Amino acid sequence: MSGKSLNDLRRPKTTAFKSPLQNTSQKSSNVLKNSEQDDVQELEKKLETFNSEIAELESRGLNVEMLQTHIDKLHQYNELKDCAQMVLGRIAVLEGVRTKDLYPRYNLDLED
Repeated sequence: MSGKSLNDLRRPKTTAFKSPLQNTSQKSSNVLKNSEQDDVQELEKKLETFNSEIAELESRGLNVEMLQTHIDKLHQYNELKDCAQMVLGRIAVLEGVRTKDLYPRYNLDLED
């Protein structure tokens, strides 16, 4: 060895240990805080946009109850349409034709 003992290499007992990771974790903590602040600001902007859109729709005379009624009617329409598609599918299988071949017979629009 170079002639130094382990006692010579130790730091004085009055010096506190400073971890090199401590500064990095503080920096990453600050970055997280900044990132979280950015996220909060972005969400607040979205909330403001949504609130202004709601206010605009309400000023046109629309309300939540009307919207819910519309959504319920759309669900009902889609359920009925699904049932009709199943019936057409069964007829097509029984007749050995494609479902789309049945549309003209029943005056149905392929695009609907």
